[in-house]
Amino acid sequence: MVLVRTIHVFIKLVPVILALRKDRILWVAQEGKGIDEKRFRRNAQRILNTCISLGPVFIKFGQWLSSRADILPQPYLEELSKLQDSVPAASFDKVRPIIEKDIGKIEEKFDDLDQNSLSGASLGQVHRATKNGQQVIVKIKRPGIEKQVEKDLKVLMKIIPFAMKFVDPNLRFSIIPIMKQFADSIHEEMDYTKELDNLKKIKKNMKPYNNVIIPEVHDDYSTKNILTMEYIPGIKITNIEALDKNGN
Repeated sequence: MVLVRTIHVFIKLVPVILALRKDRILWVAQEGKGIDEKRFRRNAQRILNTCISLGPVFIKFGQWLSSRADILPQPYLEELSKLQDSVPAASFDKVRPIIEKDIGKIEEKFDDLDQNSLSGASLGQVHRATKNGQQVIVKIKRPGIEKQVEKDLKVLMKIIPFAMKFVDPNLRFSIIPIMKQFADSIHEEMDYTKELDNLKKIKKNMKPYNNVIIPEVHDDYSTKNILTMEYIPGIKITNIEALDKNGN
């Protein structure tokens, strides 16, 4: 099965890697100036669609690449950043067993829990709920995501030796460290206890700053697969127009 998946992924990736290679060579040679932005954006959209079609691990990789201005031209960063909002959530009947296995019956633990997700991500999804009269959000790991991640990370590692032949020389020496860094980050992100600990540390460190609000986490409703925290409405940092209107 891994071999079949590897061949499928390789066939999907080669055309977009070749297009990216041509764009990167031009981008580096011209120091980012005078590029054909329409062509760059069109090729970036092809990578975007390819990541979505290949599933959560590749969506996560695309999201991760969208923050790497040292690797990708601006049109690629902008297009791949759309992956932050392009992941459909799993149906609630698939995530319910995860919640109830880890913390108990939903009806006994929450006043109510919205079965429609507030947002979906590559590795998990978020639902609003009420607990003892307080609004909270419940972040739940995608069903079966760990097996899928391990399988596709193996696929990526198998593809790298072939892909390096199509990557421009400037990237060849850094591609292995890049992939190791990505694998480490995705493994860490799948353990919600680490995110819980980090939130606690940030909240403690930010306590002296009254203008910074960090949500309270609920330890008794959080596990490796679930993270429950206080619900605080806000504006997404990429929504510049809304931030300007609110004076932020």
